Amino acid sequence: SIERLAHGPGANGRPRRQLCCRYMGHRQSRTTRVTSSDARKRNPPSFKLFEYVCPQCRSKRPIQYFHRDGAFLSQNPRVVCGECNTSVIVEPFKTVEYGCPSCKKWQKARIPGRAIPLNMYNMSVVSCNCGFKGQVTVGKLMDIMCSQCLQLHRELCDVWIEESEEMRTYCGHCQDYQLSFARDPKSKNACEASDLEYECEHCFRVWPIHAAELVRNEGLVCCSECKWVGYPEPRARGHFEKVRQQREERRSGSARGSRTVRDRSKNGMQDPTGRPRRDAGEKAKRPSDRQAQPPSDPMPIVPGT
Repeated sequence: SIERLAHGPGANGRPRRQLCCRYMGHRQSRTTRVTSSDARKRNPPSFKLFEYVCPQCRSKRPIQYFHRDGAFLSQNPRVVCGECNTSVIVEPFKTVEYGCPSCKKWQKARIPGRAIPLNMYNMSVVSCNCGFKGQVTVGKLMDIMCSQCLQLHRELCDVWIEESEEMRTYCGHCQDYQLSFARDPKSKNACEASDLEYECEHCFRVWPIHAAELVRNEGLVCCSECKWVGYPEPRARGHFEKVRQQREERRSGSARGSRTVRDRSKNGMQDPTGRPRRDAGEKAKRPSDRQAQPPSDPMPIVPGT
């Protein structure tokens, strides 16, 4: 070890001495001071979608409510309403759902935006129309689809769950915990309908398919008509019908265009390629050879000349 003098006098007026250990081949470590501004730059705020009611037009609009490190920030947002184009200060709120323990019905409630942790939005004190008032578990009512049996059941999920988010829940049909997908609650017919479709590469028929079924089979499908097995490119429902209509419109437009070209070529205004002929205007201006020329006046003859 090497003893060296430190900068500045000590408490008793004598120069301070500091023991410093140095070893051959080792670099001196430098500590970097991290300020709060640097930490905020490294961890930018995220946002959750809230709602607000415009005090001018009374329309309900979405708004971004920012949070960082698992808690919402203190904020007083001013927005320009997209309905009435008015700049106003609004009070955001989050619409949640809960099951009333008294009337056994699903109800909705509004939780105002506050500078609190995100997990505190899973519990709230509510007042139901049946007279119940107390603290209940709130969340978002979603349709959960099992990736194995494709069965649907409605369940109260977390407040911040998103559409098509993956989750592992218990399936009553499979009698086991399975990978499931959350979907927005819809009608019974809409839930039974598939949301995707694909075109068979052998017989070119379009077949509907569920997204969960694609995930379960890792993208492998089997055509019910020709038994083709492969990895098609799934599309949203109605995509191939739109493509077919656009193709028919282009064909009908090209047929009308070719028919117009043939008609003009018959009249002598265009050549078979569709370009206007140079002599078309000249032929239109020149009189026809079959047309009779008007007789000219006879030259008068004067006697004695």
